[in-house]
Amino acid sequence: MSPTPYSVQLDADTARRYVETGATMLLLDVPEHTVVGIDQQSFVVGPKFCGVKMLPPGPHMISYNAASSGGAELAPTTSFFVHAPARSVLVRRWDARAELLAELEKEEAERYTAGVRRFDFDFGLAPYNLASYAQWRALSEYLTPAVLERLSPVQGAHFSITAEADPTLTAPRSAAEARLAAQLAGGAPPGAASGGECVAGNELGVGRCRHTRLPRLVKAPGMTAAELTAANLDRSAALEEVLAQAYGGDEAGLLGELQFAFLAFLMGHSLEGYAQWKALLALALSCEAAPLGSRSQLYRRLLSALACQLALCLGLQSGSGLGSSGAGPLGLPIAEELLADSFLRRLFARFFEAVREGGPRGAPVQAEVDALRRLLAERLGWDFDASELGDEDNEDAPVVVEL
Repeated sequence: MSPTPYSVQLDADTARRYVETGATMLLLDVPEHTVVGIDQQSFVVGPKFCGVKMLPPGPHMISYNAASSGGAELAPTTSFFVHAPARSVLVRRWDARAELLAELEKEEAERYTAGVRRFDFDFGLAPYNLASYAQWRALSEYLTPAVLERLSPVQGAHFSITAEADPTLTAPRSAAEARLAAQLAGGAPPGAASGGECVAGNELGVGRCRHTRLPRLVKAPGMTAAELTAANLDRSAALEEVLAQAYGGDEAGLLGELQFAFLAFLMGHSLEGYAQWKALLALALSCEAAPLGSRSQLYRRLLSALACQLALCLGLQSGSGLGSSGAGPLGLPIAEELLADSFLRRLFARFFEAVREGGPRGAPVQAEVDALRRLLAERLGWDFDASELGDEDNEDAPVVVEL
């Protein structure tokens, strides 16, 4: 997270209306120099800081980095999602032993809620950057309370790279991913001052997100070699199976997990989030029949959500503390490091070709495809000439079985 100053200019009546209808995140006893982020905004805690007010109702993501004395070194990022009702007050207190923002007992939380409603803490509540809300709303459109409950760690635990231990999910697959993994595993979040030992973390109250297990290959007893090849060239059947078994047929559940995983990675520095985002896209963009048939509405929404995510990575959005400088929120040049060195180009090439070959059947998703092609051509110079894209050493390439 990279703190970027912003100002909110509102007249007194408008400000009071936002305070009265919006939610408040009250953060008590957070040590100075701690870095606290909410959605795309971040703050370095000073002596008066006690949270953020005027939050639009809906999903929000809180991330924070404990700091050493003086703030020279930062611990790995810890994060959690909340779904804030209108006029609600969400209260957390800093647990110095665990270095976590912990919930309060109900009665104590109610006393602080009453204080917020009396404006007792208004002196230390930063206003939410409303200029960035349209972007956040697009990034979190499908994060319903049910999605957050299903994917967040159990028992309200927060998530952090320190709790991610599954090597099959976090193992780097490319040079850029290896550099990223080394940077995050080093303790200090990207962009932080380097040198010296990082602040020790405490895993009490920290868990792993509960991502959906996705099939890497389509296979079933009795399948011939030709059937196995066809099923993995077009993974529409696998997509249907995942939608039915993991999401109860709810397309919005898959879209919600795509957004959850992306935000967990980009703002929460979760390598498991990055791996899940990759896996979901590898599944969706390896389908040929689904986007041209009954799932065209799913693909319209998925491609629009993906375009918003890539636009943030490529720094196209303005009005927020993240992505406006041309570098990614992680402090890395995301476009140059991860995107140009990623699995996405081959996936997009095959997917765009499938839509093109679908002729009139591709019309329902053509506008979203064209928007993505323009975005990636203008920012990364990708022209998606399939003849130039080999599948060597590509983990997401289709499986071909020799007869």
